[in-house]
Amino acid sequence: KIVELEQSKDQLSIKNIGEKNLFDDLNKFDHDKITKSQISASIQDLCKEMNIKPKKIKNLTSSLAGKAIDVRQITTLEMPDNELLVSLELEAKKHVPLDGTDAVIDYHLLGTHQEKLDQINLILTTTTKNRISDHADILKNCGFKPGIFDADPIAISNIYQYNHQVPEEGSDVLINIGNSSTTLIVWGANSGFFTREIEISGNNITKEIMRKFSCSYSEAEQKKISEGVNSLINAPTNNENNEEDIEPSNPGIMIEERTIFNDFVEEIRKTLRFYMKNNNNSFFNTFYILGGSSQLPGLNEFIANNLNVKVEPLDPMKKISNDIKIENPLKYSIALGLALRGLQK
Repeated sequence: KIVELEQSKDQLSIKNIGEKNLFDDLNKFDHDKITKSQISASIQDLCKEMNIKPKKIKNLTSSLAGKAIDVRQITTLEMPDNELLVSLELEAKKHVPLDGTDAVIDYHLLGTHQEKLDQINLILTTTTKNRISDHADILKNCGFKPGIFDADPIAISNIYQYNHQVPEEGSDVLINIGNSSTTLIVWGANSGFFTREIEISGNNITKEIMRKFSCSYSEAEQKKISEGVNSLINAPTNNENNEEDIEPSNPGIMIEERTIFNDFVEEIRKTLRFYMKNNNNSFFNTFYILGGSSQLPGLNEFIANNLNVKVEPLDPMKKISNDIKIENPLKYSIALGLALRGLQK
C-alpha cells in the first residue's frame, strides 16, 4: 500500500493512494514463501499504476512489522543521554531475537514517572541491523532512497492520535487486523502504552476455511469476505465411520462449535488481563478496530458481545480530506500513519 499526503495550512489531504496484491492468482499465495524480489516487483508495479517516480520521492516513510521489530514502554532511571543509550541497548537485547547482527534501537521520551520522580517513561523500539538491511534492499531495488524506518504499532498510534484524543482516564484499545498479523495496542495518558502482536489474522482465517471446507485459497477468501464470522459455521467434519446421520446422545443439548474467531477473542482477552495485572488502576474505554481484515461481517459484534465492550471502527480519514473513492479506508490505516510521520519530519 502507498499513500501520498499533502498539507495546505492546517488541512491534510490525500494526493495519491493505492494498493497491489503480491500475487495476481490468490491460489498461489503463500505468506511463508514471499521473497524480497516479489515484494519489490509489486511495489514497482504499484508505482507505475499510481504514476509515482521513486527516484523523485524525497520524503519516504516505511514500516517494519510483526516479529521483525519490538515496541514497548519501559521505565528507567533518569540519566545522561550517553548512559541512557548504553542502558537501553542492554534492555533491547532482552526483547528481540538476535540474528547475528547488532541491535538497532530508537526511543521516544514520554516524561517523568508519576510516582517515582527520579525515573522516566519512554517507548523503546528495537530491531536488528540485518532486518534494517533487508528492508532497505527492498526499497532500493524499487528505486527509492530509504528514509524513515517506522514500526506498525507507532504508525497505528499516530493515525489514532491524529483523529482522537488519548484518554486521560482509562485506556483505549486499538486492534489492527491485517492479512499477515494483528497488532493490539492499549493506550491511556496515565495508564501507559502497551502493544502485542497476535498470531491470528486474515490469512490464518482463510487457511482455516480452506482446511475445514477443503477448498482453494481464493474460494476460502471469498467465503471469509462474504460470510465473516459465520464462514466456519456448519463446516463438514470428518467421520471415520462415514455415518452421516448420527443422533446426539442428548438431543436437548446443543454445543456451539468453537472456531478461530473464538481463539482470536481469547487472545485479546489474555492480553488485556496481562495489561490489567500490570496497570491496576486502568480500565478500558473504547475498542477501535482497523486494518484490512477488520471489516469481516459480524466481527465487530462478535468481539463486543464476547468481551462485553464498546467496539467501533477507527476511521483513519476522519480528519483528512479525500476526493478519491476508497472501498475500505481502514486497510490504509498503517500507510496513513506512516505518511503522517513523514510530514512531521
